Amino acid sequence: MNQEQVIIDRVNRFFENHTFEIYYLQDGDGEYPTSTNIKVEITGIREYISMGDKKDFVTLTLYVLPSSELSDAHNSIMSGYFGRETKIETYDSGPYQNLVWVTQQKVDELLKYFSLPSSMITKVINKVEPRKMNESLIVEGELDKLTKKLVKDVVLFFKHQRVGEFSLPEDMGVDDMVYTYPGFDGFTIKLNLELSDKVDTIDVDAELRYNDGDMNITIISNPKAGYSVLEELTYELNEVIRHELEHVKQHDDGYNFPKNEPKNPEKYYTQQHELEAQRAGFNKKSKTTKLDFETLVRSWFEKNSHKHRLNPSQKEKVIQKILNNND
Repeated sequence: MNQEQVIIDRVNRFFENHTFEIYYLQDGDGEYPTSTNIKVEITGIREYISMGDKKDFVTLTLYVLPSSELSDAHNSIMSGYFGRETKIETYDSGPYQNLVWVTQQKVDELLKYFSLPSSMITKVINKVEPRKMNESLIVEGELDKLTKKLVKDVVLFFKHQRVGEFSLPEDMGVDDMVYTYPGFDGFTIKLNLELSDKVDTIDVDAELRYNDGDMNITIISNPKAGYSVLEELTYELNEVIRHELEHVKQHDDGYNFPKNEPKNPEKYYTQQHELEAQRAGFNKKSKTTKLDFETLVRSWFEKNSHKHRLNPSQKEKVIQKILNNND
């Protein structure tokens, strides 16, 4: 056995007993890094062409392990769709690109201490069990993805404009005049931006207008808040946009909406279509902020008494209806 193989065996013994925690974006539109546990194994040394020159690389197999609820939800879909093993033949590591890139950087820091060349992952073995995905979960995933896109556009626009009325995506300087997605064709965001020292940071509200295909979003920001409100804005937009998209889904599914909305606030907030939309919005915000669902619900009703106009008894009844039916 040559000296190089002795070193590889030594490093593999370390890898066998060591689990890495990797933080990475699951896709290009990811909002926050996700923590995933992985293991690696050296499988050999192979010559690749790098920057026009032939160069040795340590080849690795990457094992994706069960980790957290968010990570497992993503990787269960990956294993179900792409299979438990994915070979990587080139620098393009396909569906695992971000995870592979971050893992290689982390492993390379260790390999240099053993005088081994940089790493190249050639296989991913996903040990997270595939989950059966029903249609409702698939639709929910698509709505969350669409929410992420719309939030990203609004926040990007807000960074450069604080006052005025705008139409997205048209006013972003792109060719598209409307947002078109499967099942949600041809709608626009009517964005109303206002400044007011009556709000501490920001106030965000939204409503859907089915007749003209508009989602109206109003953002009132304190003129002194600056860019410090961007994180809060992102959280609030995730809630209100996902809420309104749930109404779009209900409308497309042929939901029987009342002709006239109840004037009594308790009756309004306890309508079935409103309860479903509230749960969808708060669930999306919970995923984004990593905060408890009930905490977010209670916080919203506490902060927004000027919007819901519920007395304490009515407020608790509405909150309980939201919580008791949250899946």
